[in-house]
Amino acid sequence: MLVIDINGKQKDIPSDWSEMTLEYYCGIYQILQKYKRTEEQEKDDEGKDLTKFFFTQEIKMYNDLFCYMTGMSKENVKKVRTEEIEAVISSLDNILEDYKPTGMTFFEFEGETYYFPMDFFREGTFGEYIESTQLEMNTEYLKNGRFDILPEQMAILCKAVDEEVDLDNIDEKAKAFRKLTMDIVWEFAFFLNRQTSNSLNVIQTFLGVEAQKA
Repeated sequence: MLVIDINGKQKDIPSDWSEMTLEYYCGIYQILQKYKRTEEQEKDDEGKDLTKFFFTQEIKMYNDLFCYMTGMSKENVKKVRTEEIEAVISSLDNILEDYKPTGMTFFEFEGETYYFPMDFFREGTFGEYIESTQLEMNTEYLKNGRFDILPEQMAILCKAVDEEVDLDNIDEKAKAFRKLTMDIVWEFAFFLNRQTSNSLNVIQTFLGVEAQKA
């Protein structure tokens, strides 16, 4: 955690995945996406001298990030020293690198232990599986991409011991899970990708065997 004094006020700035919530990161994600160039824009940029444009865009992005991360208004940011702005922005260095999973299988949240669905196809219901995978189909239309559906997927699939999930009343749990820290969220995302890949391999193998029998 970066603790910095800005204009006489102490600010605590998350600087690691384990220090920032999914909700906080989505704000960072939206700002970064706002300034990301599309493939079409990059093609149009070929052969043009855009040095001044990119410099201006970078300054605007840093300004937006600083305001978001400190809660300061754009007007007050004008009074902040450059080195303080650089210190806050540099706290993002750790999260701009690829996350390296540790193999987490459970996590603690609000006094409860929740477990990843290690034996999902054996212990979970087909309805839960369909509900969680159906969310993936709409990812491209969401403001934060897959980050918008991960809390709901986790609310459906990650359970405490003996917890019965009510698919018709999952919103409250999903909303609470937006407060999960990003290290947990990333671990689940990697876990889900591995499980999905393994499941597809099993299905393909099964279909191959059935085809041979036929």
